[in-house]
Amino acid sequence: MARASTKKKVKRSTPAGPVEECWILVGQRCGRIWFCRRVRHTTGERICVGFDGLWVLQREERHGDVLGFLHTHPDGPAGPSLRDLRTMRSWRSAFGKPLLCVIDTPLGLKGYRFDGDESEGEELKLIEAFPRGVVVGVDAGGRQVSS
Repeated sequence: MARASTKKKVKRSTPAGPVEECWILVGQRCGRIWFCRRVRHTTGERICVGFDGLWVLQREERHGDVLGFLHTHPDGPAGPSLRDLRTMRSWRSAFGKPLLCVIDTPLGLKGYRFDGDESEGEELKLIEAFPRGVVVGVDAGGRQVSS
């Protein structure tokens, strides 16, 4: 089970309660280690958030460094929702490489690696957030996945 980050987070809210937020994760993966930086912050509604898909495609075409997405689940759950599964499988298929889905919940961060078009998301061993938008994840076990 992944160790969740315990750092305090600032949550955005509306009168109806907290809203979901999303960031694109860019960076590089070295073996089991994912070195990411959060970019392109967006806010959404209570249970839904979007992002600039065209920007993501252009970023991947130019730099090849899109590693996935980080978003909040203000009320839980800590695992990927059905919408998250569809989104991650689609982007993983489009890019032809493993991608991360990092979820920020009231209990901390959880990270999942999506390897295939039918992946349910393999939980990372460790996921931590650091200042300046840095996020580092470690795959579970000794297995390395191809880039």
